[in-house]
Amino acid sequence: MCNIILEYTPYQEGVKIIGMTGRATEIAIPSEIEGLPVIAIGQYAFAIKQEAECAECEAELTLVRVEDVLRKAAAEVQEGAALQRLFLPETVREIGAYAFSGCTALSLVHLPERLTVLPDHAFSGCAALEKIALPKALQAIEAYAFYDCRALERLHLPERVEQIGKYAFYNCRNMTEINIPQAAINLGMGLFLNCDHLHEITFGRCQHIADLTAVLNQELHLTIDFPDGERAKLLIPDFQYEYIEDTPARQFHQINYGTGHLFRQCIGNSDIDFRRFDELFYLTRREDGAELVLLLAMYRLEYPYRLQEKRKADYMQYLKEHFLWAFSYYAKKGDLHTIRLFAHWGLLTQENMPKLLEISGKYRKTEITGFLLQQQHARFAPKQKTFDL
Repeated sequence: MCNIILEYTPYQEGVKIIGMTGRATEIAIPSEIEGLPVIAIGQYAFAIKQEAECAECEAELTLVRVEDVLRKAAAEVQEGAALQRLFLPETVREIGAYAFSGCTALSLVHLPERLTVLPDHAFSGCAALEKIALPKALQAIEAYAFYDCRALERLHLPERVEQIGKYAFYNCRNMTEINIPQAAINLGMGLFLNCDHLHEITFGRCQHIADLTAVLNQELHLTIDFPDGERAKLLIPDFQYEYIEDTPARQFHQINYGTGHLFRQCIGNSDIDFRRFDELFYLTRREDGAELVLLLAMYRLEYPYRLQEKRKADYMQYLKEHFLWAFSYYAKKGDLHTIRLFAHWGLLTQENMPKLLEISGKYRKTEITGFLLQQQHARFAPKQKTFDL
């Protein structure tokens, strides 16, 4: 049992937690103290410079009322076990800056639904935080809020988020997926610096795209919603670069490798040059791997926003030329949605149906096999002859 002293002070019409002495594996903050609701977590309240050892230890809370002295730094090393799970009551509506900074073992935290602002450096250095549910009422994520959260993989930002401060996700090196809500119009610089594994980004509006992706040279899958209610999905190939010295001219020149830098030139902050993007398909067919080319073509065919008929024919021709491989790729994943698209586009034929059934059977995808048999019966079964007597 770990003895924890939770320090609090009167704040507005309730109580604010301003600090903690000692550490424990799991802490649940009470919703009421002295008959008053706990409405705020002060800055640096749970922050620590060096976390304790990761061991299981239950907390025995002692509540101590103190003067409202504003903490200006994280606590030093404290006795007990590393804080891994923290539950804030629904009464909390305000959290101070650096509140959980340095809690390197924190993997689970419950945020109250009435929270509207996630303050600067709120979770900076929380290296074990893999996922977190943000409250629907959230409107602002301030600077460095998730700085160095290296285990964070996916983050869904609520639709009410209007502001994201600078470097909010800096050094989230394992993040793979995030969305930028339609309401987000005030975005700071360097949001995705060192987000080396970020591949999927959904934009609620066609804004800030070039600025946000400028620091990402890896393969990107972008989903973009437009004001007319249409949606586009684009695959941007990766690229690498190096600087070559031109000694006589005393200059350095950037040399790019891969097609990604050309596709990125089609991406603006408030518009996409779809014509140029589609014209580059010949290049990616020649330079990039089969899976990347297939996904790029499928995205444009499924979401044909501003897709010219000639370019649509190019994508469809590629799909027809590699159809058995494409079918095998999606059948292995059990992707019935895409198989239905193939049927809608007329790619399931009487000639290739036996091979498609063989592929589906190989991967034991009974749902896909059932769909193929239904298509075969509806479209290719011999018509029953009828006679008038």
